[in-house]
Amino acid sequence: MLGLPGVATLSLEELERAPAVGFSCAAVNLDTRERGAAEASRRTSRAVRAAGGDLAAARIDSALRGHVPVLVGAAARSGLGKGVLVTDTIPEYGRLTASGRTVLGAQRRDLAKLLAPLQEEGLPVEVVDSETDRDLDALARRCLEEDLMPVDPGPLVARVVRGRLGASRTAPTGRRAPSGRVAFVVGTGDPRTLEQIRYLGELGFRAQKPCVKKAEDVDVFSFSIGRERDLVTGAFLEQLRAYDAIVLSGGATANHVLERSVFRRLLNDGQVQPLVSSGVVCGGVLDGKRVVLKGGSIGDDKTYKTILDWLRRG
Repeated sequence: MLGLPGVATLSLEELERAPAVGFSCAAVNLDTRERGAAEASRRTSRAVRAAGGDLAAARIDSALRGHVPVLVGAAARSGLGKGVLVTDTIPEYGRLTASGRTVLGAQRRDLAKLLAPLQEEGLPVEVVDSETDRDLDALARRCLEEDLMPVDPGPLVARVVRGRLGASRTAPTGRRAPSGRVAFVVGTGDPRTLEQIRYLGELGFRAQKPCVKKAEDVDVFSFSIGRERDLVTGAFLEQLRAYDAIVLSGGATANHVLERSVFRRLLNDGQVQPLVSSGVVCGGVLDGKRVVLKGGSIGDDKTYKTILDWLRRG
C-alpha cells in the first residue's frame, strides 16, 4: 500500500476478475516472494495484461526478495513508458543507494549487479543513486517529465503516483474511529521485528502463539509463517473479528491471513509512518476491519508502540 487516498489494494486474481473501477489508483499484490521464478514471471505478465495501459509503477520488496529482476524485466518489456528507473532509498530509515548498491548501515547489496543482465539484454533499465527526500523528489520529476516507470520499495513510486494524480503529500485521508482492541499478528522472525516484539513485552504486552481466546485490549500473536502457518485457523480468523484493528506484520503473514479470510480488496486509509500503511478490508471474514501492514524489516524497536498510539488516537 502506498499511503495515498483513493487507493485500492487487491490480489492479482481480484484484478483479473473485477478491475478496480472507481479508484484513483490500484495497488496489485503479485504474491511472488514465496514462489519460483517461472511462476513469478507468469504472474507478473498476467498483471501487465490485466492492467492494460494503466500500469504506472512497480514496487520491489524492501529486502530485495521476490524475484526483483523478474519484476523489473516485466516492467521494462511492458512498453508502458520510455524506460524504467530503479532506486532503493528510504530516507527515514537511513537507507540509500550509492554506486548502484543498497546501503543500510554496514549492509551492502549490489542492486546494479542484480539487474545488469537486463541491461545486457538491451532493456531500458537504469539504476540511479539517491539518498535524501530531495533526491527522490528530483527523480519523481524526472519520471514524470521523461515518461519513465519508477521502481523502488515505495517512496519514489508514491511520489510519482501523487504527481500523476495531482495529490498532495499531506492530503487528508478522512477521520477514523479510535481503535480500542488491537491484535498484532506477527509471522516474521526478522531481527528488527523481534526487537519490536521485545519492546512491546517491556510495556506489558507479552507475545503468544495464535490461539482462540477472549480478546484483550492488546494481544500479540507471534509465530513462524514458514513453519506454523496452520495456526491461522478459521476459528482464529473469526476471533480476529473481535478487535477494532489488526496489525499484520510481515509480507508473507499479511498475504496468508488475508487470503485465508477470503478478502476482496483493501481500501487505503493513509500511512502510520513510511511503508507502514493502513486500510479497511472489503469482503470475507474480516470485512470492515481496519488493518495495518508492516514489513518485517521496517521501523525501529518502538514501531509497534507507534502503530498502537496511532490507532488509539483515531
